[in-house]
Amino acid sequence: MSALVQCIHYTGQKSQSLRNVPFIYPSLVWVQTGVKKLQWQNDWINIDRHHWLLTSGHSQHTFINQPSPTTFSSLQLCFLTRPTTELINRSRQQNNRHTTPNYQFDKAGEYLFMNLVNMPSTLPRNVKECMVNALFEFLANIGRLHQLFSYQDLSWRDKLVELFRQQPSEQHNIESACQHLGLSKSTLIRRLREESTQFREILAELRMGYALTLLQQQHYTQLDLAQLCGYQSETRFAQRFKKQFGLSLKEYQQTMA
Repeated sequence: MSALVQCIHYTGQKSQSLRNVPFIYPSLVWVQTGVKKLQWQNDWINIDRHHWLLTSGHSQHTFINQPSPTTFSSLQLCFLTRPTTELINRSRQQNNRHTTPNYQFDKAGEYLFMNLVNMPSTLPRNVKECMVNALFEFLANIGRLHQLFSYQDLSWRDKLVELFRQQPSEQHNIESACQHLGLSKSTLIRRLREESTQFREILAELRMGYALTLLQQQHYTQLDLAQLCGYQSETRFAQRFKKQFGLSLKEYQQTMA
């Protein structure tokens, strides 16, 4: 049975300057200790423990995680399910002007967020859906839900991410993906082009995001991490990591020591 949400805990003992960090799923990020300095347009926004960062799926952000005083810690709540079109439209009606991606939440928001973080896996799925929908309703009421979900239907990019997410280490190729989706290769390429992306970009984005998640769980050698992320070449993995985030795997691991 597929999950409805995923909670990822990120930490750092030293300042982490990361660029182009992929957010695969619509997410709320709550900084527990320290400050996340987010690059937003031509400015920087400080996101602390009183604010959420709201980010849509398939987006990338550049930021600096700054410990205070000794540790940076944040929770990322990823939504693997989607709200109804009615809720998304209600959110737009509540707030249709341009807004920044940070939101100063209150006790009600904190309660709903932590309910999902601590949600027992043994709960029936329909109960879990009610808990997730409660947070969706809250976000719609304050005009913020559409910042996470601009539309209700799954894109072709979403469908590929769901396929890759099950086994990131597999040697995925476009031919097997086409067979899974019931499309010809030319049709899938065309539909991804209409979404301004391509097969390899989506796969690499998911694998890089997965690498950061794995590094938060335990220390891995570069070879082990490359294999877990589906790279047969350790060198190619290291090059992609440095190109994506602006620092090497070793440099990132040193921020967590």
